[in-house]
Amino acid sequence: MTLISDDGSSRTQESDVRPSPSLERVLNPSTIAVVGLSDKSPVAPFIEPTLDSDAEVFFVHPTAPTVLGKPTYRTIADIAEPIDAVLSVMSAERTVTLAEECATLDCGGLVIYAAGFSEVGADGEDLQRRLAAAAQRGGMAVIGPNSLGYISVPRSLNLTASADYRPPAGGVSIVSHSGAMIGGIAIAARARTGMGISRLISAGNEVTTDMADYVDFLASDPETAAVGLIVEGIRRPEEFLRAARRCIAAGKPIVALKLARNSRTQQMAASHTGALAGSAWAYDVAFRHAGIQLAHDLEELVDRLSLVGQLDPAKWNKVERLGVVAGTGGFASLAYDLAEAEGLVLPPLDDLADWVRSTIPGITVPNPLDTTGFGATFWTDIVDRYVGSPELEAVVFVNMWGEGDDSPMYRRLIDDVAVAARRFGKPVAIAAGAGPVGAYAQDVIGSDGSVALGYGLRGTLRGLHTMGTFVRDRGTPRPPADAVTPVPRPTGPLPDAGDGRSFLPFTQAMALLDRFGISTAPHCTVDTGEQVEPGFAGPYAVKLADVPHRTELGAVALDVGRDDLERAVADIRAIAQQHGLPETVAIQPMTAARGELLVGIEGRSELGPMVVLGIGGILVEVLERVGGRPAPLTHTDAVALIDEFRDLRLMHGYRGSEPWHLAQLADLLVGFGQLAAACHGWIESLDVNPLLVTEDGLVAVDALCIVRDTEGNR
Repeated sequence: MTLISDDGSSRTQESDVRPSPSLERVLNPSTIAVVGLSDKSPVAPFIEPTLDSDAEVFFVHPTAPTVLGKPTYRTIADIAEPIDAVLSVMSAERTVTLAEECATLDCGGLVIYAAGFSEVGADGEDLQRRLAAAAQRGGMAVIGPNSLGYISVPRSLNLTASADYRPPAGGVSIVSHSGAMIGGIAIAARARTGMGISRLISAGNEVTTDMADYVDFLASDPETAAVGLIVEGIRRPEEFLRAARRCIAAGKPIVALKLARNSRTQQMAASHTGALAGSAWAYDVAFRHAGIQLAHDLEELVDRLSLVGQLDPAKWNKVERLGVVAGTGGFASLAYDLAEAEGLVLPPLDDLADWVRSTIPGITVPNPLDTTGFGATFWTDIVDRYVGSPELEAVVFVNMWGEGDDSPMYRRLIDDVAVAARRFGKPVAIAAGAGPVGAYAQDVIGSDGSVALGYGLRGTLRGLHTMGTFVRDRGTPRPPADAVTPVPRPTGPLPDAGDGRSFLPFTQAMALLDRFGISTAPHCTVDTGEQVEPGFAGPYAVKLADVPHRTELGAVALDVGRDDLERAVADIRAIAQQHGLPETVAIQPMTAARGELLVGIEGRSELGPMVVLGIGGILVEVLERVGGRPAPLTHTDAVALIDEFRDLRLMHGYRGSEPWHLAQLADLLVGFGQLAAACHGWIESLDVNPLLVTEDGLVAVDALCIVRDTEGNR
C-alpha cells in the first residue's frame, strides 16, 4: 500500500528496517548501570531480582558506599566498560544531566522513571527537549520518561518501578502506554495456569523510542511468541503498522487494548462522519485491517494471548469447527451460548451422533457433549473420538478441575487429553468452569505445546478465537492499493461552516467526487442576477448551495415544477439574506430512490484517512453504526466492508428486493479511498449523505467537505 503524507510525499508500506542497535542493547543488556538508587529507596526491592540475571550490574551513587550489597561508583564515567542500559531513579532534572553525560560515553540508552517532563507543561517540555537532544547526540534509545521501566521475566531483568509480581515466564510480551497496567497484566498472568510472560515494557512519554520501535523489536525477539499492546495513541502510524505487519509475518499474533475510547462520543456538529467515526473507531478499523485483534479490558487481553502463548504454532489452525466436551449439562449449555457470542462454530458432528446415542445413555446432542455420570466410564474413547474427529479443528474439555481438585481421577482424565492431543496434532484446551485450571494440570500436560490451559469458559474460547482469527487473517492475501497522486488544496477563500471551519462550495465538492469516479446527480448553480436555466428536466430540488445545514434553515424546496422554479429560487435566496449567508442556489432534478447510504471520509484520524460506510438518511443516526477501512482501499477491502452490513438485510436485499448495486458500491468505495488518500493533506471530513440508491445505480446528490486551514491544521 502506498499512502500520501500531509506534505504530499508517498510512503511505502513494506520495509526491511530492523530494530535499532541501541534499543537492542537496552532491552537485551549485558551491562547495566543503576544510577541514584540507595538501599532505602522504595523501588530497591523491585530492582533487586536483576542481580540474579546474567547481566553485570553496576550501581552509581555519589555518597552510598554500597547498594544492595555491591560497591558503588561515584559517576557513570568511572565505569570502565560500555554500558548497555542505564537505569535512572533520579529526578527529571538530574536525569537529563545524566543523559547528557551518557551521550559522551558508550551507552546503549536509558530507562527513566522520573515524571516532570512534557506532561507537566513548559518547564517539563524544555527538559524533554534536552533529553531528546542528548539521546540523539549519543545515538541512545530512551524508555520513558514518566515510565515504570521494563521487566524481562526469563532473564530476571527488573529495570522497573513496578512491584515484583513475579509472573511466570513464557512467550507473551506486553507494551503499555499506561505504566500501572503492566502490574495488572502481571497479576492477571499469575492467575492463569499456563500463561507466561516474556517482557513487560512501560513506554512512558516516548521521548525517542515509541510503540512502533517496541513492536519492531518484538518482531525479531526470539523470546516473544505473541504481543499485547495497551495503547493511548500512536505517534508514527506508518512505522507502527509496518512493524505490526513484520510481527504478524513472523507468526506472532498482536492483541491491542485501546484506552480513551470515550472520544468517539464527542459530537462534531458539522459532520455525521466526524460524529460517528471518532478516534477509537478509527483505531479499531485500522488495527483490524492490519491484523491486530482487539480487547476491551486487561482480562480479555490476557485471555486472548494466553492460549497462543501456550500452544505450539505448528498446531494452530482457523478453528472454524470447534468441539466441546463438558463434565456437566450446565457447562455444555453455557459453552454453546458463549461460543456463539465469541464467533465460534460448534458443528452438529453427524459422524459421531450414532456413536454418542449408542454409547452414552440419554445423550442425543454430540456437540457440545454432556458427559454427566458417564464421562469416567467412556472417557478415553470419548477423548480419542473427539480429538481425532476430522469434523473438528479444535476441542475444549471443560470441567471443575480447579486448584482444589487435584485427584488421581482428574489427573488421569487430563492425561488422556494430553496423549490424544499429541497423537492427533490438533489444538486442545482444558478449561475450568470458572477461574483457573489447577496448577497440577501443568505437571500432567507438560510444556510441549500440545494442550493449553484456559481461564474459565469465556476466556478459553476467546483464546481459541484469537488463534483462529490470526491464522485466517494471515492466510488472506492483502494486495497493495494503487498509488495515489496528491491533489492540492483549493486556493482562495472558502465558506465558513459557522464554527470557524471552512468547507468546499457545492460545485467544487461535486466536481471532486466526479474526479474520482463517484457518480453525481445533474446540477447547476444560480448566483444573484443570473437567469434560471437548469438545462435538465424537472421536477426540481432547489436549495442553498454553500451552507452546511440547509435543511435546518428550511432552505430546501422539493418537487418544484418548471413554472414555479424562479419563485422557489427567490424564496431560497431570501432565506440566505435573512441569515447573512451566501446566496448561491443549487438546482437538481428530483431523483427517485429506494434506499440511502452514507459514504464519507474521516481525515482527522491519528492513523491516517478512513473511508466510512453506513446506512444513510435518518437511519445513520438511529443505528449509530458505520464501518470503515483505511485509505486507499483495494477492491477486496471494499467488498469486505460492504459485507459487514449483511446482517442488516438492507443493502444486500430483503423480502425479495434487489441488492443496492453492490458491485458499483465497491467501485465507489475504492474511488473514495483514492480521494481520501490524495486529499489527506487538507480534507478534515467529507460526507455524502445521502448517496441515493436508484433503479439505475448509485448517485450522490450532495457532499459536505470540511477543509483544514491553509497551514494544514486540523
